[in-house]
Amino acid sequence: MNSRFSLTIRWTLVILGVCLVFQIVSGIYAIVAGGSITDLVWLFASDLNQDQEHRTNFLLLGEGGIGHDGGDLTDTVLVVSYNHEFNTLSMLSIPRDFWVETSNKTGMRINRAYEYEKQLLNDSETALENTSKIVSKITNLPIHYFAKIDFSVFTDIIDAFGGVKVLVENKINDPYFPCPNMLNYCPFSISTGVHEMDGETALKFVRSRKTTSDFDRAARQQKIIEAIREKAFAEDILTSPKKLKRIYKIFENRVETNLRFREILRLGKIADEFNKQNIAQIVLSDEPTFTGGLLYPPSREDYGGAAVFLPDGNNFRKIHLLSDILFGHPRVIIDQLAIEVLNGSGKSRIAQRVAYDLNRYGLNTARINNFPKGLLEHTVVYFYNEEITRKTLDVLKKFTDAPQEKGPLDLQKRGFDITIVLGKDWQEIF
Repeated sequence: MNSRFSLTIRWTLVILGVCLVFQIVSGIYAIVAGGSITDLVWLFASDLNQDQEHRTNFLLLGEGGIGHDGGDLTDTVLVVSYNHEFNTLSMLSIPRDFWVETSNKTGMRINRAYEYEKQLLNDSETALENTSKIVSKITNLPIHYFAKIDFSVFTDIIDAFGGVKVLVENKINDPYFPCPNMLNYCPFSISTGVHEMDGETALKFVRSRKTTSDFDRAARQQKIIEAIREKAFAEDILTSPKKLKRIYKIFENRVETNLRFREILRLGKIADEFNKQNIAQIVLSDEPTFTGGLLYPPSREDYGGAAVFLPDGNNFRKIHLLSDILFGHPRVIIDQLAIEVLNGSGKSRIAQRVAYDLNRYGLNTARINNFPKGLLEHTVVYFYNEEITRKTLDVLKKFTDAPQEKGPLDLQKRGFDITIVLGKDWQEIF
């Protein structure tokens, strides 16, 4: 039951923005110094702060920016953690309607937290630090660095690149696309085929939603990001002093971060060697059968008519467990080993409930069924290749203390990496 969620446009744009900043700034200094970026990294790079688990943790916030309605609302809240030991990147997205308490215990949606703290303190950096503390409380993860990005930068970047080529696989006809004044409609349509898009067209292409689904929008934003990447590297844009200067000007006042230049260089070195297959990502949601589905919408009457999300159980216990798995055991989320859950307990529908629960925490419970041998007194977890399954088995210990044993051949032939057989002694996970 793999998660059916993918990152939305805003989440991915934040990551892209930070990466572009790192590459652009590093490229500028490499050119000025007359050497390679690798040489510069080793000469000037500073080690990144890490926690006890060898992770460097970031909070990335995305806002509309100046000229936007609610320009200081950070509708993107994304926690990113780089594991230096495993060379993995883990990402957890927190929805903008998640209800939190600010530094003075005032309750509000998380997308308002930065704006509120900024107005309260009249200081953007401290507001970002306080927002980081709020997120750290949710995830039980120390936040070392923050970056706040103005989304309007991306239309300008595409224009600075001279546009990008994008293959449109499904035509779009959106009569309800909002005009810049957000009061009227400016219909947007585009046919199938390869299109050369400027920044404005690309933004409409990824934002259009009235006649398409969120899944479609996620796929389109991936196309745009890939198009930007290909244009940047194919035409050596990031090694042209003239173009770099123009791009740097675009970013100059639209990214706020506590990263120092030497730390940015270190990130540039990491990014240069990073394998994009080593990314684990989860989105918190209120879909209880999906990965990350640990939230619920309370009665609007209790929140002045506002639609908000609260953590399941009304505390952060379950989110902390999810965070521990995602950030502490990223390979389990990445590898997605297939787990079969078999019911030998004699209790109705228990295998389905267990499978859904495990899936909420990022485990791939691929199938449920009855135990073919009937009832079983004690729950057991079977594996068939201990070397391959060890990391996932360690995570399963967080849910059950059932013995873990080499599985019999008849179960191995069913084609799964791990088999959980629920016995009469099975207790609910939570």
